[in-house]
Amino acid sequence: MRKLIAVMVIGCQLLLTTGCWGMKEIQAQTYGSALGIDYKEGEFILYFEALNFADIAKQEGAAALQEKTSVVIGEGKGESIEEAFTELEQNAALPLYIGHINSFVLSENVIRKKMKDFIEYVGKEPLLRYNSWLFVTNEDIKKIFNSDSFFNLPNLFTIIQRPETVINENYFISPLKFSELVSKFYQPVGSILIPSMVINERHYTDKGKEKKIPTLNGGYVISKQQHKGFVSKQDLIGMKWVENKATVMFFSLNKQKVSVEIMDPKTNIKVLEQQKKPLYDLEVKANGILKQNIDNLDMEKIEKKVEIKIKQDILKTLETGEKINTDLFNISEKAYRYHVNKWDNKIINSFDKTSINNIKVNIHIEHSENYKR
Repeated sequence: MRKLIAVMVIGCQLLLTTGCWGMKEIQAQTYGSALGIDYKEGEFILYFEALNFADIAKQEGAAALQEKTSVVIGEGKGESIEEAFTELEQNAALPLYIGHINSFVLSENVIRKKMKDFIEYVGKEPLLRYNSWLFVTNEDIKKIFNSDSFFNLPNLFTIIQRPETVINENYFISPLKFSELVSKFYQPVGSILIPSMVINERHYTDKGKEKKIPTLNGGYVISKQQHKGFVSKQDLIGMKWVENKATVMFFSLNKQKVSVEIMDPKTNIKVLEQQKKPLYDLEVKANGILKQNIDNLDMEKIEKKVEIKIKQDILKTLETGEKINTDLFNISEKAYRYHVNKWDNKIINSFDKTSINNIKVNIHIEHSENYKR
């Protein structure tokens, strides 16, 4: 009798015990890593990139993969982004999960015509994260998602998923997060530079076959909710000196056969108030290490040449911004944020090359212990 009572008590306790009834096993869902969005002929085209978690797990136990990791790419269409995703869900072999989306890749058409739709879609999807990376491409988004990594590693180890890791050294174009886009999109001054991505097939090969590596070739500019155009990497050369995000920059004066490593450049922007419109002083400071000096030039002469070249880089990007009527450096944001009672937004937005009162560059270079002569 006692045994029967004990069995009944234990049975009741088991029935009352909570469990993970709704939990899904990892292999029962398709985990997206990136979303691509295009817009053509009145329809959104949504691309869903999913990686094989089994391939990613191999990295823990194998020094190298023998075969290229698999990537599943879904494609859905609809009059809205939601409708396009619904079409994808209805035709998927496994439920689609977007909580791990780490990057968005947009077409140029979306940048030109449908940015508000994109922002609204991400904003109301609770699983999509504001710290996801944002890129634009004028190439086939499927081609971007099918690009290569080194040593057949998963696409998680490319600039699409880890831009801050790839461009931490010799920084040139700043990666952009969705949160930064939202914070500046409706701002009445300044600009947003969304990195432009292309496939590079020229620089790397594997067993004689060209590697299709995603890389940045410039950026698309948005200012006051309007698309302003594409700017090449060459025309953005001054960005690295003004944005205060660079850590290490390799600098070469080819004709003089001099190589310098510039460390942690910092720019200070000063607003001159006693004017009808805001004027700005720019001061760039940095230290450098001499890596090569074949002609054995005087150190002060090298510093002077580097300072002149940095100033030329800044002026080149200023002129590029002036052509598209945009403040690429966001210098005018300083007046907007800290001197709002002095000038109205129309005057602040009249920023052009003449708004720069002075550019001062101060570079201190030291010898490296093993620089080449």
